[in-house]
Amino acid sequence: MKVYRSLADINIDFETSVALGNFDGVHIGHQKILKTAVQMAEALEVKPACFTFSNHPRELFGKSGSSILFITNDDEKLQLFEDAGIEVVFDVLFDEVTMNMLPEVFIKEILCDKLKAKGVSCGFNYRFGTRASGDNQLLLELGNRYGYETSIIQPVKVGSEIVSSTAIRIYIEAGDIIKANEFLGRPFSIFGAVVRGNHIGSKIGFPTANIELSFNKVSPMNGVYFTRTSVDGSTYNSVSNVGTKPTIGDYDKSIETHIFGINEELYGREIKIEFLKLHRPEVKFETVELLTEHIADDVESARRFHGVKKL
Repeated sequence: MKVYRSLADINIDFETSVALGNFDGVHIGHQKILKTAVQMAEALEVKPACFTFSNHPRELFGKSGSSILFITNDDEKLQLFEDAGIEVVFDVLFDEVTMNMLPEVFIKEILCDKLKAKGVSCGFNYRFGTRASGDNQLLLELGNRYGYETSIIQPVKVGSEIVSSTAIRIYIEAGDIIKANEFLGRPFSIFGAVVRGNHIGSKIGFPTANIELSFNKVSPMNGVYFTRTSVDGSTYNSVSNVGTKPTIGDYDKSIETHIFGINEELYGREIKIEFLKLHRPEVKFETVELLTEHIADDVESARRFHGVKKL
């Protein structure tokens, strides 16, 4: 999959069918937009592509130092695009130029001249151009003039609720992983390199792989979760604690994961933790002994959840 990181770098000699959007999380609504772009590409005999931003547009309007917590990091998002069948990604910076571009200029100079779009797919609430004044209706209206087909994807719902990245962030932060995963169409996951911890888990018989949280990615509510962990292409059942370890000290928020069926050194290795269900919130216990008892109960509950037999 070819990735272009700036508008200046785009100089293609092929036509495209382009999915438009921010695509944070690449949830089931986004997946429908991407699938439509791929289907249009097949029908039009062009390359399936995606035009998105490497940062969140709202960051330009926020207070100094403010940032959006992403559901997926850049590498995750690109992999999900590729899994959806996208062959070309235009992942460019949203800046003052793109923010102040007149909507019709965006359509002509970006979509048509730069991306050579013959097909366009976007969500019902897609906005672009100065003051977000461009919308899907304008894309439809100018399609005949500029020679592209447009497909507008209507809201995707779970029950009565419209699927959105904002709703998914809220569910993750509230610990409602089941609902978040339903909206994502897959388990919410966090990647990271294993770092050295305080070895408390090993001392009480439950060694953990510890990873630090990214400053710009949404993280689940502090608590114990039933999880799955991937290491070097193999996936294992696991149980994870997200939090600050209040019983034993004052620590930054991190993830400690006890992995079933693996007994080897993981320091420095990249792992992927998939969150399946919240077991309980994080609690500050009066003693380390009480903490140890609850960790043992958490591990046993995780075994039952995963159907893992105790050796």
